[in-house]
Amino acid sequence: MDKNNWLHRADATVPEGGSSYRCSPPADFLALTRQIMQCTREGIVVMNARGRVMEVNPAFCLHCELDAETLLGRHITHVSKGLHNGSYYRRIWKRLQYQDQWEGEVEQITRHGEVATHWLMLRLIRDDAGIVTYIIGILDDISRLRQSEERLSFLAHHDSLTGIANRTFLLDWFNRISFDLEPGEQLALLFIDLDRFKPINDGFGHGIGDRVLQALAGRLQQMTGVNEMVARIGGDEFVLVWRDIHEESVLFERAGRLLEQLEVPIRVKNNELSVGASIGISLYPHHGLEIETLLRYADTAMYEAKSRSRSHISLFDSKSFARLEQRNRLAQDFREALEQNQLYLEYQPRMTLGTVSLPAVEALLRWRHPSLGVVMPNVFLPAARDAGLLGKLAEWVCTEAAMQHSRWQTQGWHGRISLNMSGLEPELEQLRILRLLDILQRQGVSPADFELELRSDFIMRRSESLLRVLTAFRDAGTAIYLDNVGRGRFRFDTLKTLPVDGIKLDRSLLAGDMDSFDHAVVRSLLSLAGTLNLDTVACGVEQLNQLVFLQKYGCRQVQGELVTGPLPAERVPGFTPALAGSAAQG
Repeated sequence: MDKNNWLHRADATVPEGGSSYRCSPPADFLALTRQIMQCTREGIVVMNARGRVMEVNPAFCLHCELDAETLLGRHITHVSKGLHNGSYYRRIWKRLQYQDQWEGEVEQITRHGEVATHWLMLRLIRDDAGIVTYIIGILDDISRLRQSEERLSFLAHHDSLTGIANRTFLLDWFNRISFDLEPGEQLALLFIDLDRFKPINDGFGHGIGDRVLQALAGRLQQMTGVNEMVARIGGDEFVLVWRDIHEESVLFERAGRLLEQLEVPIRVKNNELSVGASIGISLYPHHGLEIETLLRYADTAMYEAKSRSRSHISLFDSKSFARLEQRNRLAQDFREALEQNQLYLEYQPRMTLGTVSLPAVEALLRWRHPSLGVVMPNVFLPAARDAGLLGKLAEWVCTEAAMQHSRWQTQGWHGRISLNMSGLEPELEQLRILRLLDILQRQGVSPADFELELRSDFIMRRSESLLRVLTAFRDAGTAIYLDNVGRGRFRFDTLKTLPVDGIKLDRSLLAGDMDSFDHAVVRSLLSLAGTLNLDTVACGVEQLNQLVFLQKYGCRQVQGELVTGPLPAERVPGFTPALAGSAAQG
């Protein structure tokens, strides 16, 4: 083999005015070259003009997993079990013919069945007549580099905690998939916000919170089909994209099953943790063509769902814009409402059937907005949440109610105040219990003079952090009532395990003309409460025949327009309902 044909020539002329020189190779130059080949970590192969192996170094043998004797004489394309077909190598040969060199990736299957990626550089060596005499190849294993690049790419496009897609990948994927849709095909974009994750994270620690998120992400993946997407775009926010959406009824049914899966308790280190979720939905292309627009619309619909007590799934509609604008405005105004005493409480008395006593009044929160007039909690609580002021609002309610009870005691009224915490449950669940109890005690009143009302669909999920809070309130003497029974989530087998003292029958059970089914439901609830020795309060009582029916089947207390509507604080101590005498006689 003529070393000057296939190696760079040792003699060279320095360009650009430099002096010319010639360095004569040593006599053992070929031996030195082979020794260098033995030491380098790059694989080196020398082939003849037809691509058959003439010489290799140990590194090349290592990369190809073959010994030198097996390699010699083989065509380079038959050296190992590659992943490339003949046309791939023909393109390489064509490039070599025109440019005398080529470099790029080649892949092969190792003896362990793994894919190894190499960087191959080829160069043609021609004689003085321009005839190809040799081909030199340099092979470097870049499998680890490629794996690192793939890992970096994965991390750039996936959530590091859950392993599902992140926002960046979601945007790229959506832009690709939307071009592949069939005419008339729709996509449903679901914006999912977990309802009770923050109290878990705060109360049990981030390690437990991470485990919960991982479990929920796995459930979301199970509810996502082929060519669909699930992504985590925030701390407790996820987005799903579903295909083959043709009817709203089918979409809502599928979303309902998803919601049920998310509410199944998660067991982490002997703790059963349950979260709920609110889901907002937008549709492509009906609601928009851009993913950012659809995300904004779905987010708006999600807030609509979060404000409801019955259904936590909402589809975006044109009216949502007006509601969103109002909520944004109220969120800006709410801090001023707290600072300028625009909030106030009204009190709705509760009457004990068969007596003339008023054992308690329910404190109802109101906002006297300077331009909008009186705003109800179902409207402004989402705004308070947006402003991050739910905690301050809960403290204000406790402070105001405690101060009022102290004033009533000096006037001779010693009933209890029932604090309706609907919408404020997350603040309780975040274990601010000591702060709220301290507020009551600093005002010189006893926690036993108060009751807490919480939505049944919230407490029925049995969040352990919330149950600990309720237990602490009860230990301090505060009674706990389950509100909205008959409308929200309710399970008979769960009721007996909850730390509650009574139930409040929702006004919807008494609405309109009660049929036999309505009567049966109310009787069953009253019977169950009696068996568990729970107090019972019927809400929304407006007719005397309702009162008679309730008293017949064991309801202990009622409230509603038949007794009286909400009263200002100054009217409570001297209030006596007009029907008290007839109720006592009944």
